[in-house]
Amino acid sequence: MKFKSASVCISLSLLSFSVSSLPRFVNSPQVLAKEVSASCPLESDIAITFLDSKCQEVKIAHPQTFYRYYSNSGNKYGRYLTSNKYKTNVEVIKNLALNQAWGNQATMIETITLPAGTITYQGIVAPQAPTECYPGGGQQTFIQDSKDPNIKWSDGKNIAVEKFSCP
Repeated sequence: MKFKSASVCISLSLLSFSVSSLPRFVNSPQVLAKEVSASCPLESDIAITFLDSKCQEVKIAHPQTFYRYYSNSGNKYGRYLTSNKYKTNVEVIKNLALNQAWGNQATMIETITLPAGTITYQGIVAPQAPTECYPGGGQQTFIQDSKDPNIKWSDGKNIAVEKFSCP
């Protein structure tokens, strides 16, 4: 009888230890990192530019046009695009969460035509701090290789420039 009693006591102790350990395991950074990467199949430094680190891999079925906003010709051929066409730089800065510390005043727009078969990653732009200045919410498309010779890049054109101020 004492053997059964000790066995039950040990079993209950192990069960108690397992349950008490569960929250630490579930909330561990490793588990959360796996969940984030599973929702967007890109490196974490790129995935976090999408709202809640969520993006979808999309293979372009036919040639499709996107837009890129920039202010320095050295940044013309970037990997971040959008399907949204904006009228002013301030709309771009806010909707695409272009923190002005990065130097992109979004004074130019160009069209980019991606060929059929291009793999893109699409989602919503995540806000950047301070979120009242850079709320995000615009459509974002990421491409792995902006140097693909099959991509057609237009000449950049000026867009309406307004003064942007951040409280």
